[in-house]
Amino acid sequence: MGRTILSPKNKIEIQREYIGKILLFCEGMSEKHYLDYFKDIISKNKFTEIKIETESADGNARTVFNFAEKFLSEDENISRYIHHKKYLVFDCDDPSNIQDVIIDMNNSSHNYSLLVSNFRFETWLLMHFEYVYDHISKRDLSMHLTAHLKDEYKKADAGIIREIINNGNIEEAIKNGHELENKYISERKTILSNIKEMNPYTNIHTLIEQFMLEISSN
Repeated sequence: MGRTILSPKNKIEIQREYIGKILLFCEGMSEKHYLDYFKDIISKNKFTEIKIETESADGNARTVFNFAEKFLSEDENISRYIHHKKYLVFDCDDPSNIQDVIIDMNNSSHNYSLLVSNFRFETWLLMHFEYVYDHISKRDLSMHLTAHLKDEYKKADAGIIREIINNGNIEEAIKNGHELENKYISERKTILSNIKEMNPYTNIHTLIEQFMLEISSN
């Protein structure tokens, strides 16, 4: 299973939250494959339920938001997921009015938690190997990931996602995510106001560290 257990030191440093029931809407298949890896492990815990919806996969941030809104307006889903914590998982490379999309997401009555990658999910994946602190292009993201992998990085490849999780360092990725987050806090920037100035950025670690604690406690 590779590095999927948090060290005792990090167990103390990270404040644990009860995961319970969560519903995630993913923009892309890379995100789905990544989250599925943890879901498959955590699903053995009868007190935790993780549901991942990907009908909007391969769209953009607006697509995933519109799909989630429609999904949660249907009577069957309203009752089924009323007690689930709801997440939107998306990149910030599209659409061009991404700040407006994030504001709409934040204003929704469904109280979504936003898991953001700016500008792409590969920013988070690369953090399993190195700290990403400066703007990096799509091409360079792929090149950096390829340098750490056995084969060329391919987007939405389940095997490559597993390799990143198993051969990269999840604890280091979480640490890198916190450091980047603290950088923007010190600059008084938030995704609700300054997302286009926050490149690179990711807060995927906020959920993954809870997944890791769930796994480590079993």
